[in-house]
Amino acid sequence: MKATLSFLTPKEIERVHEASLQILKGTGVKVYSEKVQKLLADSGAEVIDGAVKIPVSLVEKALKDAPREFVLGARDPQCELPLPLQRDSAYLSTGGFDPFVRDFETGEKRYATAADLRDFAVLSDYLDIIDYFWPIVIPNDIPPPLQALHSLAISLENNRKHVQCNSIDEKTAKWQIELASVIAGDKEKLKARPLFSTINCPVAPLSFEKGSSEAMCALATAGVPIAPMTMVLAGTSGPATMAGTLVLANAEELASLVIVECANPGAPVIYCAEIAPADMRSGTINYDAPEYPLLITGCTQMAKFYGLPSRDCPTRNDSSHESSSESSSIESLLEIPLELMSRGELGGSVGDEEEDVALTASLVKVILDCEAHAHGRAYLRSFEISDDTLALDVIEQVGPGGNFLGESHTVEHFRSEFVTRKPSDPFILDPGQNGSLVDRAKAKVREILSTHHPLPIEKTVHGEMMRILREAEKDIV
Repeated sequence: MKATLSFLTPKEIERVHEASLQILKGTGVKVYSEKVQKLLADSGAEVIDGAVKIPVSLVEKALKDAPREFVLGARDPQCELPLPLQRDSAYLSTGGFDPFVRDFETGEKRYATAADLRDFAVLSDYLDIIDYFWPIVIPNDIPPPLQALHSLAISLENNRKHVQCNSIDEKTAKWQIELASVIAGDKEKLKARPLFSTINCPVAPLSFEKGSSEAMCALATAGVPIAPMTMVLAGTSGPATMAGTLVLANAEELASLVIVECANPGAPVIYCAEIAPADMRSGTINYDAPEYPLLITGCTQMAKFYGLPSRDCPTRNDSSHESSSESSSIESLLEIPLELMSRGELGGSVGDEEEDVALTASLVKVILDCEAHAHGRAYLRSFEISDDTLALDVIEQVGPGGNFLGESHTVEHFRSEFVTRKPSDPFILDPGQNGSLVDRAKAKVREILSTHHPLPIEKTVHGEMMRILREAEKDIV
């Protein structure tokens, strides 16, 4: 017995699936890599001038080959994440690759640096509620072609958990694999327990960039899990209907799956959706739209229909670094359960400020979002239905007009069945501390960054990582 959110009926799921197959075999997708075009053609797709039409049989084979169970590995084995999910709430991560940061001391918005990324990695390593780390800011002081690789290195060095990062091209992907293999022990150990996974985005509608698609193939060959994040915006890069947006996003996910499984049958894939209506006044994603969680839920249902793990549901907490208050943080408790009741495996991206469409990250916002998630998980718990919990014997004993307060059954079950904490009771912030919510969160950040030391990497391994980075710089730049 647990709260769930559904959007599509079983018949509607079937119809979305059939419509997606129709798009792939009729309209097809645009692939800008000749290497990936050849891979798909050799596997049975029709390729004409970069337009790839994917037959139903190829989709069905990819769905058959994709594993239903695998593990997201971590430097610390205790932080590994088995899929499918084995608990009530989705695995929680930070947001990903924001160009800006809210300066912790001055409160000013500025370009993020490698030092900022290290601070976020250390903070996320400390917070048990964060299950895996998505490099939340771009290290802008590193040359752009090297940012994805260095982001993975900084994350692995300063965080013991699984890292989900970006991979922009085949060269970057291969060097990321080399880097992680050194820490894992070798490439076979990395394949068995991948320390990192990647998010690679199709370009809506129905297009695949050369660099990203070739990176997907290289990563798939190494057994690195891939989350192809479809980012269809209804009304701009997608139809201005809920059904049309869902079917286009699902077609992009299936096309991504086909590319990955053609590269390496059995490669792990995470169905990954970030679809929403566009804000027609600006053309940006509308996180506040009531349709947003419904579209995400529809995608999660499609993932479950295929038996694939899913990543979805960013955290929508409108409190920013400057304006956060106790009331705004509490209000977000109503949004988080709604987003997570679709029951995807990976979800919730903490630390992003939504006021500028998740382009700015804040250390304080990480703490505030984690507090909100800790409280919000109360809505996601499972409850048992049994002879004991149905309590028929107790109801019979108390009878009409009685009172259950003095019953031993009440004493045995009350604390496990019902939440006795108030929304203002902190999970992460220190209890009894004075000051505003933001002031208390800043104090917690200072404490963590000054006292917490992540699990270190062995000196010989660290030296090998530095050698790989030097060679990669010569190769990529």
